[in-house]
Amino acid sequence: MIKIENPELIYVKGKNVDYLQFKRLLKYKVKHAYTLRCDNLDFSKYGEVSKKSYELLCEELNLDFDNLCIPIQTHTDVVKCVGENKEEIDLNDVDGLITKEKEKILVSRNADCILFLLYDPKNKVIANVHSGWKGTFKKIVEKAVVKMRDYYGCNPEDIVCCICPSIRKCHFEVDEDIKELCEDIFSFTGKTEAFIEKGNIVEGKQKYNIDTVLINKILLNDLGIKDKNIIDSNLCSVCNKDILYSYRAEGKASKRNVAIISL
Repeated sequence: MIKIENPELIYVKGKNVDYLQFKRLLKYKVKHAYTLRCDNLDFSKYGEVSKKSYELLCEELNLDFDNLCIPIQTHTDVVKCVGENKEEIDLNDVDGLITKEKEKILVSRNADCILFLLYDPKNKVIANVHSGWKGTFKKIVEKAVVKMRDYYGCNPEDIVCCICPSIRKCHFEVDEDIKELCEDIFSFTGKTEAFIEKGNIVEGKQKYNIDTVLINKILLNDLGIKDKNIIDSNLCSVCNKDILYSYRAEGKASKRNVAIISL
């Protein structure tokens, strides 16, 4: 039995899928899940290879498999709205999805990157955003919130943002070039010392640890999202590699965790 310490999360051991849910989203009756390690599932590929895994996940949450929207994530800052024109959209090179259509199921995958599940309870709009360090440096979650505001009239003060498990500062170790890039992009916050820390010296090279989750929280706050509406799982995918997939810990052999959300 998996024990989750975070009071904002619940662990569900399903028939075929083990997953986490956020109590805040359950309060609003938003269907969602973040999958855990499971030997009989494999979301690491697109298409037929993972079809059965998605079918089992949809069955678990009583969702229609045919309504899945699975973007081909390539660490872009592209966020698309789905469902409004009743026609198919190109999901290639897309890392964020937004919808207000009840039948749509928004999907994202990770094995260290941050996944954000967003919900506006007043306008009934949801979003699912994938943000690795590249997406964070491109401010994709900021662009998603702006799109929710501009396209659907969402007030950021109403938006709830749930942060799924991801690699955390303790294990996100980078070289000088990435550290300097981070400082350059986010110098406007005046808080770089809060999310960049000098780390170990490895093979004669100084390493740095970056808190990408904190960077995104600052971006969300700057847009008007309230601290009380940012719910962080506080789970590091590397520290918890026994229950989560982690590319940093496992390399190319790593499978993927999946986050889904639907109205």
